[in-house]
Amino acid sequence: MATQVFDYLDRALNTAEQIGVLLVSCDREGVPNMMTIGWLLLGRSYYGRPVAVVAVRPATYTFSLLDLVEEFVIAVPSLDLADAVALCGKQSGRLIDKFAVTSFTPVPSKHVAPPSIKECIINIECRIYYKQRPPHQLLTSEHRKAPISEQHTIYFAEVLGVSTS
Repeated sequence: MATQVFDYLDRALNTAEQIGVLLVSCDREGVPNMMTIGWLLLGRSYYGRPVAVVAVRPATYTFSLLDLVEEFVIAVPSLDLADAVALCGKQSGRLIDKFAVTSFTPVPSKHVAPPSIKECIINIECRIYYKQRPPHQLLTSEHRKAPISEQHTIYFAEVLGVSTS
């Protein structure tokens, strides 16, 4: 599996830099949400599995969902989906159903509760094994200037599976 993840690493990171990738989460009933993230790390191994690291601010709806269901999907869109990805970064899932507004199609993931996204070229299924809440030194000094209540929590997750379209 590690080889499969890293075959797509450059493409995922390139897309994250250009338009962002989608972080898909869900509540305990399975109702999904997605948000745009532009910061993503993928690493080689955590007990034999690849690792994904993401950062989420407490103000986001996703933050509360990750406390309920400690799993997520990193969905990598193609560049022609940039407008929908931008919308997911500007609107809150507390207020709108982002799947309905963007016409993205949630499809069951194989290893985690949050769905994958049919229209995305890569879906990386992840289970959180550690989270580091502020205060911490993992962020830049600029980010650490923000009040602790606004600083990102860093989530470390093992990659359980990857699907491509």
